[in-house]
Amino acid sequence: MPARVGHAVLKWTLAAMHGRRFSKLLEAAKSPDDAQAAVLEGILATNAETVFGRRHGFARIGSVADYRRAVPVQTYEDLRDDIERQELTGERRLTREPPVYYNRTSGTVAAPKNIPMTRTGLGHIKVHQQLAAYALSKGPPVMAGKVFAVTGAAIEGHLPGGTPFGSASGLLYRNQPKLLRSRYVLPAELSDIEDYETRYLAMAVLGVAEPRVTCAATANASTFVRLLDLINRHAGAILDAVAAGQLPHGIASGGVSGFKRNPRRAARLQARIDTAGSLTYADIWPDLAGVVTWTGGSCGVAIRNLGPSLPIDCAIVELGYVASEVHGTVNIDSNRNVCLPALQDTFFEFAEREAREAGGAELLALGELEDGRDYYVIVTTSDGLYRYDMNDIVRVIGRVNETPALAFVQKGNGVTSITGEKLYEAQVLEAVSAVLADRDIGSHFFIMLADQELADYTLYIETRGAGAEGESDLAAAIDARLRSVNVEYDGKRASGRLGPMRVRRLGDGAGEAYRAHRVASGQRDAQFKYLHLQYTHECAFDLGAFTVGD
Repeated sequence: MPARVGHAVLKWTLAAMHGRRFSKLLEAAKSPDDAQAAVLEGILATNAETVFGRRHGFARIGSVADYRRAVPVQTYEDLRDDIERQELTGERRLTREPPVYYNRTSGTVAAPKNIPMTRTGLGHIKVHQQLAAYALSKGPPVMAGKVFAVTGAAIEGHLPGGTPFGSASGLLYRNQPKLLRSRYVLPAELSDIEDYETRYLAMAVLGVAEPRVTCAATANASTFVRLLDLINRHAGAILDAVAAGQLPHGIASGGVSGFKRNPRRAARLQARIDTAGSLTYADIWPDLAGVVTWTGGSCGVAIRNLGPSLPIDCAIVELGYVASEVHGTVNIDSNRNVCLPALQDTFFEFAEREAREAGGAELLALGELEDGRDYYVIVTTSDGLYRYDMNDIVRVIGRVNETPALAFVQKGNGVTSITGEKLYEAQVLEAVSAVLADRDIGSHFFIMLADQELADYTLYIETRGAGAEGESDLAAAIDARLRSVNVEYDGKRASGRLGPMRVRRLGDGAGEAYRAHRVASGQRDAQFKYLHLQYTHECAFDLGAFTVGD
């Protein structure tokens, strides 16, 4: 089937299957508080006879105000005992419907947590993905060709009670309908390769072998930055594999039985290397129309690093506010990256950021949020998370009918305060990125550590293309930038309560070693996120071992 015809068939099919559901979502957005009340009522009625439901009197709750009085805000540790006993014994502790799967989190600092998923919850995620695909098909020709999507492993293991755990996105990827599955470059089984160096090499070969990719998708763009680096470091072996139509010797197949040999493509890409010295994604996938990924928080750094390698007209499409605990939004307009809360499936509450960080805040409903303001998110889901504090900060960036459109800003713990300066990760990202851009210095990796004992901050940074500036010059420029955007930081520096900022350069490979350390500690590689601002005592990785220079 010609590509143009295939694309038209896909768009028609997605519209026929999901157009009505998409319209219902937009209709619900006209009365968000009514939609939210119905969601909460359904969740409480369904789970009234669970242990948690009886404990908190779900059957007697008649309003949102009643719910807030009956159920305190929860953390994972508050729910851990119920989650673990439910999985081990099968007792209906949190949900009447038994969990069939556990979505393992990729916590940035803490150990992984296992989030229960019922068939209903998995169905909600599937619907959200379908709606996003439908919306994506209405925009640029992102869906016209092949899709290079990277997810986690569907099954990473089994909990003591026998229930599987892993990446829910990987599980749904494996169970895509045939129409979509035929468009994916990577077989689902590839994510089962445990050694991630081997897995990346296999992904690189299959990606380089397929010239018709128009969509690349992964949770964090750092995956594609790393993949391109690997492609260029192992270009000879990868192009040999493309020419032969076989994975390099010693790589587990991961469900790959072989692919079409293409010596002409291998020769063409080798000629490009001979001319330019390396490959870009524009060389590998010249028709790439969109990269679907997270754009908020620290992910912006990876996107800036990825950008120069993409085709000029390649769009960056927001994946949405998606976490292990909740699929919070659906991108309904990929041209403008407008993400609408999943208000028909999840009950949301919000705390205004400044008020909460000052020590207390009234909780607000979805319809009460104000444009341009930042809020902490609390969710209630059909999978047994009741008034669950996500410790995530989102921003209202407009409205769809009467419902706020939301964008992720940062994790709530992406803030440090040694002497009351309240320095935010977003401020560090902006300051470091701006100073490096001014000096035409690229960065593979950086992390700012707050030392409470010394009362100062140290930026550890791995760079490329660095100019003549020394560590002290960079530190002074970044420090000045932070003082200009954070009045409390400026005041503490002026008074001497905060010591001067320091910069320590890191040798090549530091960022990759940090990533490997976090993956070995339980963070999922496909959803890897750098936490660019931490306290020194929170960072278990030995950055000093990679320090170079002064």
